[in-house]
Amino acid sequence: MNNATYYICAAVLLLMFVLYYLDRWNKTHVKSTEQTQQPEPDIPSGECCGKHVVCEKQKLAEARLRSAQYFDDEELDRFSGRPSDQYDDQEVEEFRYVMYTMEQNEVREWMECLQARNIELPDELKEECYSMMNETN
Repeated sequence: MNNATYYICAAVLLLMFVLYYLDRWNKTHVKSTEQTQQPEPDIPSGECCGKHVVCEKQKLAEARLRSAQYFDDEELDRFSGRPSDQYDDQEVEEFRYVMYTMEQNEVREWMECLQARNIELPDELKEECYSMMNETN
């Protein structure tokens, strides 16, 4: 082989290394920016059958895209950002009171309102709430 062949091989190898590291940098950069951005919910194009909790959760995810609406529950705003397993019994009863004083067909909208306000429903009430939402279908 002559010198030109060595230079061409070295240039090709160098180019391959540069492309490899650019690809790795791009993948890590894209992952870090995706983590800082809030992911959009995966919303199916068709209507939900209402028989699956997954459908209910997807519908509730849509609430993050809408503005908050209040159901005479402004006092619950103090729970914004609190994890759903961090409520004491008295606080759970506050949520339960609000949930059972509204019309049953408003429970879904109330859940959407809570999500838009970054308020997590206490774990103790989630099954009751989903049950009430399914009874209205």
